[in-house]
Amino acid sequence: MQRQKQTILKNILVPILLFLSFFTSCKKEDTVEPLRDVQEQSIADDQSLEDYLRSHFYNYTDFSDPDFEGAIVFDTIQNENASKTPLINQVKKEVIRVLTSDGDYIDHSLYYLVAREGVGSHPAKVDSTYLSYEGVLMDGTVFDFSNTPVWFDLTSVVRGFKEGATKFKSGDFTVNEDNTVDFFGYGQGALFFSSGLGYFNRASGSIPSYSPLIFKVDLYGVKQTDHDGDGILSSAEYDNDGDGVPDDTDEDGIPDYLDAD
Repeated sequence: MQRQKQTILKNILVPILLFLSFFTSCKKEDTVEPLRDVQEQSIADDQSLEDYLRSHFYNYTDFSDPDFEGAIVFDTIQNENASKTPLINQVKKEVIRVLTSDGDYIDHSLYYLVAREGVGSHPAKVDSTYLSYEGVLMDGTVFDFSNTPVWFDLTSVVRGFKEGATKFKSGDFTVNEDNTVDFFGYGQGALFFSSGLGYFNRASGSIPSYSPLIFKVDLYGVKQTDHDGDGILSSAEYDNDGDGVPDDTDEDGIPDYLDAD
């Protein structure tokens, strides 16, 4: 008898659970957020970024010491920090045109802070860079980081990082007797950019959709690249019209910087 009751209960629960699952899935489909207007989102992101930059500062007094070897730290301007200089007075702004799927160009804001410029060379936005970084949301959530330097091909990162990395210079290094390397004079700074220069409506890991992004960057090395091995640096073939889309001069579907023809 007990076994029969369990069978009846199971037969009742299964249809209920199936119904709830169907109802929930339908509800999720009904509440999918429509794609936001790119222009309106750019304006909203810009306001959010400027609010952040007005209310935060970085440890610029540490960086006034040429022997300081630490990292950039952000904090809010309040209480004992009320007299600190806000980031908005220390960053530079660049407007980046983004080509939308509708064929329109929408302006997006990239703010960048150069805490130390570096003694080497600026990378092009297609070069390979040796850097450490920390990605942060405006609420302080760290979504990605590498404390030790790693090589990044800038063609493989979001546009805000690609464009922003060119604002710093690489450093120099010495090789020790034990074959370890000490870097010095490397560029340090931070990037602040709108979601349209990041992932826009796509959530990625712990990054919600429509999130402006912040990156702290230490740039140790730069290597110029020739992706297709045609003897022409990729920087001369990648994006000469500045629309953010790799050039394809012969319209064969292969970007110039990857096309050895």
